[in-house]
Amino acid sequence: MNITYSYKVISVDAAARCMEIVYEAEGHQTMHIGARLPFEGETLEDVVRAFSPVALWWERSLPVVIPEVGATGVISPEAAPAFPTPPSTQIPHAVL
Repeated sequence: MNITYSYKVISVDAAARCMEIVYEAEGHQTMHIGARLPFEGETLEDVVRAFSPVALWWERSLPVVIPEVGATGVISPEAAPAFPTPPSTQIPHAVL
């Protein structure tokens, strides 16, 4: 779902490395979202996109199934994913 939205940074806390962004889109709830500051080499728009509430707005448009009060169950954890081994941090020797 494509939702066109506008944003406005309304506060910045440099010491805490965060900011508050207000997102607005026609027909959707205005959202105030806390976000991190852009890293060096990253644009403000990169961070705005990363924290945008588009998925939430889309999810809120879907029909829901209401569970019965008192419903219970047991969920077993899935096997933990295997994480790749980090690359070697050794610096190769220069060949002269």
